[in-house]
Order: sequence, then structure tokens, then C-alpha cells
Amino acid sequence: MRLFYATDVHGYDRCFTKFVNAAAFYEADALLLGGDLTGKAIVPLVANGRAFHGRFLGDEVEAEEGEGLTELEQKIANAGYYAYRCDREEEEALGGDAEARDRLFLRLMQERLERWLALAEERLSPRGVPCYVNAGNDDPLEIDSVVEASPWVQFLEGRVIQLPDETEVASCGFANRTPWDCPRDVEESELSRRLEAAIAQLGEPEQSVFNFHCPPFGTGIDSGPKLNEEFRMQSGAGGVEMHPVGSTACRETIERHQPLLGLHGHLHESRGTFKLGRTICINPGSEYNEGILRGALVELKKGKLKSHQFTAG
Repeated sequence: MRLFYATDVHGYDRCFTKFVNAAAFYEADALLLGGDLTGKAIVPLVANGRAFHGRFLGDEVEAEEGEGLTELEQKIANAGYYAYRCDREEEEALGGDAEARDRLFLRLMQERLERWLALAEERLSPRGVPCYVNAGNDDPLEIDSVVEASPWVQFLEGRVIQLPDETEVASCGFANRTPWDCPRDVEESELSRRLEAAIAQLGEPEQSVFNFHCPPFGTGIDSGPKLNEEFRMQSGAGGVEMHPVGSTACRETIERHQPLLGLHGHLHESRGTFKLGRTICINPGSEYNEGILRGALVELKKGKLKSHQFTAG
């Protein structure tokens, strides 16, 4: 059974399309997306007659209504942002109303996710390839119901599902505290409780896959930039200073139950593997901001991990 795993696409249209297309390209029997589905910001496109203008990635952009505007909006979506057409009055109103901005941001996230789920159903259901999706710590809780409503894609948070070869997968998208206080950041004690609640649903934890968005602490696949008091990266003679920022609860849980495989993400820079006892832990990393989908192709056979390899494209 061949499973394709990717994570941390952060609203990037092109990466999700590549994820769905990976089923055919890699001849995968199932797809699993590990978390952090949503993007980072809204890009207002303000109307001025038939033209719309805004600021995108530090540059002034402008396009006429029609094909040019559609292309600009797709370019913005391909970078993981949310284009929003408005007039000057609405832009100014949103600028002074944080609650209204949050409501709009959430609506745009949900709309894109609905479109993604429809694409997955359109391309995967004729092939009979199941698709499993989880949230990550960056994702607001309000997106869960959107995935749950999909007739084809299965939502994973806190649940156990069976892959086509009947291997069980237990999932948790929450993470230990980060400096940004993300929607699914929790204390290590709460994370441990959530992990154990998912594992309790497994028949044989040692023959299962743990799909935990946060990687285990001190494994090299959990390295993140060291930040100063202003949340800026610290640099030394060798470049940006890195240190372990993964979860101690995740590590302790894996060491205790010794599953077949751990699938992780969260730390984009930490592509790699680490063995905790008998468990192979994998973080494929993420380069969503470059339009590159990093993934891992995993071969499972009769309760064993036959092989694993990293992919990029």
C-alpha cells in the first residue's frame, strides 16, 4: 500500500493542486495532508473604475476587470494569500474594524477550502483514491466543519481511520505553545491528553501510524529559528541559529507506544527522519512559499514499513 503524505501548504493553491495530482503521478493508493491548510493574509484589491489595485508581496499591483484581474487573483492565491475585491470605503472600514477583518478572513479561508475539497472529490473519487486531511496549529477551529461536510475527503482531527490496507492512523493537529499563540497551540499537558485520547481508539498502537502535526522534541525534525524578545530570528557566524521547538509530549507518547510510523510537519525547515526506538518519524518539510510541494511516499505491507522516500515538485 502506497501512501503519499504532505503537510503545511498554508493556503497555497498550486501546492494543493499538486497534492491532489500526486495520486496519479506517484500511483498512490491514498493521500494524507497533515495540517496547516490555511493562508496568512488578505490582499485587498480596491476598485477604481474598471481597474483594481493593491499591494502584494511589497509591490504595487493593478489589473483591469476581466482576464487580467482573474490572472492576478490566481497569482495571489498561488502564493497562499486571499485576494478580496472591494471599494475604497470598504477597505477603510475594514482597516478600522479588527472583528470585521477576522470574519472576512475566516470566510475566505472557508471558501478556498471548499473549492479544494471539491477538486479533491472531482479528481480522486473516479480513481477510488481516499483522501485524508487534518488541520494544524495555525488553522482556526471553524474550518473543521468545512472538511467534515465533504462527501469524499475524510477529516482526521482526534480520530482513527483505516488506510486501504487496514493500517490504522491516529491524528492530532494541535501543537505545543508557540510565540504566535496560534488557534491550536496548547500546553504540553493538554497536548498529551489529546494524543492519548486519539491513541485510545486504536486496536494495535504498535502496528499503527501516528499523524501528529507537531514533531517530537529534540529529534532534528523539530528545529526552528531561535527568536529574540522581538520575535526576530537570531543569527551567528554560521547563519540563522536553530534550536529544537517540538513537543515533549509527542516524544514521550511515541516512545511509550512505539507505533510503526510517525508523520509530522509544523517545522518547514526540518525535512528529515529520526528513529525513536522502533518508530520512524518523518517530516517532509515545506516550501509552499516557493510553489514546491515537499512530500513523503511511504510503502506499507502487512503491518510493516517497507520503504519511505522524500519527494519534491
